[in-house]
Amino acid sequence: MSLLFTKNNLTHGYAICGNVESIRQQLFEFIQNEFAIATVGNPDFFHEKFETLTIDDSRRIKEIALGKRFLVDMPRIFILEIYNATREAQNALLKLFEEPEPGNYFFLVVLSFDILLPTLRSRLHLVRDYVPGTYTYTHDINRFLKDSTANRITCVDGIAAAISDGETAQHQAIIFLNDLEMMLYERYDVSHKVATFEAIACARSYMNDRAPSVKMLLEYVALSI
Repeated sequence: MSLLFTKNNLTHGYAICGNVESIRQQLFEFIQNEFAIATVGNPDFFHEKFETLTIDDSRRIKEIALGKRFLVDMPRIFILEIYNATREAQNALLKLFEEPEPGNYFFLVVLSFDILLPTLRSRLHLVRDYVPGTYTYTHDINRFLKDSTANRITCVDGIAAAISDGETAQHQAIIFLNDLEMMLYERYDVSHKVATFEAIACARSYMNDRAPSVKMLLEYVALSI
């Protein structure tokens, strides 16, 4: 297991960045092996996916977290797969991590730490689930990097159009940026400017706005290479 924590060194809250499917599988195995509790039909085990975490979602999570546990001597586990989150929703969760309830453990699974507000990140233990040489790419980044600037723009415009038309979820843009960042990292040399990594981080942070211009953000990154 590459997440590097055990039952004995567990803290109340984590933000885990990486491949969501891989992290989910590792967390389920961890919960079952370390705590010997069921992940199905267990009222103290909460797993949910949020394309966008809203203020209503946060209020519901708080209500569950502050309620009585079904089994007092067993932990209450929250695995929250968050692809995006409003500022209001994140602010509403701050007190849960400032004054954690004993026995509650939160695992916020994200594609990028950039989607989380600094105030929320500061209250969580950050874990990047990455083993060199094992990253699985969703997009053909090798071809993207070899293409002309015009073709790169055409590529990212296609991603943005698919999101705008509702054919794919907005978080696919973040997956694309993650793929690009990882390949640049694994093949880093002097030809790859630090500015490109900064552009990727900047674009991901703006993806968390209420109505981001995905097309403009992706084109900005494409032009930075």
